[in-house]
Amino acid sequence: MGLSMKQRRWIGAARVVGVLVGSALACNPASFDPVSRLDSVRILASRADKPYAKPGDTVNIDVLAVDARPVQAVPMRIFWIPFTCINPPQDLFYLCFTALGARDGGVVPSGDAGVNPGLGGLEPGVDLTQFLQEGPHFTMKIPPDILHPPTAAGQGTDEYGLAIAFNIACAGHVELLPADASNRSIEQVPIGCFDAQHNQLGPDQFVVGFTRVYAYKTRTNANPVLSGVSFNGHPADLVQGETVAPCTAAKSADCTKFALDVTVDPSSQEIDPGDLDSSGQPRREQIWVDYFETDGDLDDDARLLYDPVQGKITGTATNYRAPSNTGEAIIFSVVHDNRGGTAWDALHVHVHP
Repeated sequence: MGLSMKQRRWIGAARVVGVLVGSALACNPASFDPVSRLDSVRILASRADKPYAKPGDTVNIDVLAVDARPVQAVPMRIFWIPFTCINPPQDLFYLCFTALGARDGGVVPSGDAGVNPGLGGLEPGVDLTQFLQEGPHFTMKIPPDILHPPTAAGQGTDEYGLAIAFNIACAGHVELLPADASNRSIEQVPIGCFDAQHNQLGPDQFVVGFTRVYAYKTRTNANPVLSGVSFNGHPADLVQGETVAPCTAAKSADCTKFALDVTVDPSSQEIDPGDLDSSGQPRREQIWVDYFETDGDLDDDARLLYDPVQGKITGTATNYRAPSNTGEAIIFSVVHDNRGGTAWDALHVHVHP
């Protein structure tokens, strides 16, 4: 099923909410590359093993970061801010930023010891590597006292809490940014990525993302179960990859189409107690898949898999077309539900005659 304009707007908003600085910012306005095309440092997704946690839980997070730059003189590294932001005002992630760079406090994040270590004692120009956690995995502790009553319309009636972890993909090292008198926005990210000579790198080499984990006393949510990827009508070989011939047609639209689809277990569409129908009954989650490719073309970069009203959608395949050049490509399938659940897989495509 194709996506309506309303669904595309809703999914588009949900998909980018966890990325603050992305390669799209570095694109030439005249470029027609789709959002699914990977040619820079990108954070595609993050996944908590407990998308909805309980007070006192330990939550493990993985991040899917990709370095698709054609030239990788310096390898991409993944970092995490070593503390968790707890219950920022109005649940606004950017109100956590004052704790990263401010010298006078701000939002109080909570580390394992319940104390804000912050980065405020450091100055711009200092390599922060030794103060950050490195690697694709992060563990955070949900404070036992995280729950609070809803503070705004649309948040339901259950007490809840919010924990936010920040991740960074950088082809260099991370530094605090100096204060910018011309930009007083509270949404301004206070860190940047720099090379060995302390030259700030552009967004094609730097992405900041975040993972939000909500806590409830009784509500639960599990990640979708991505049980398979199909390619050209058969289960894809996710170990050895798939081999296709390069396209020799003059236009990409005339290239051979390879059907691409994912299988998500029906049990993944859980009841969403925060989404009530007109009679007050809870509906089920919305689940969709985002596709990203390092080479080749896709007809659609997002496909709806499960609808809160219709349930499982049929005809969810999109089409992949191989590039004209030989080489290696990767297609990433990232499945989301509308409550923060995520799953992903990668298919390697060998493009050879």
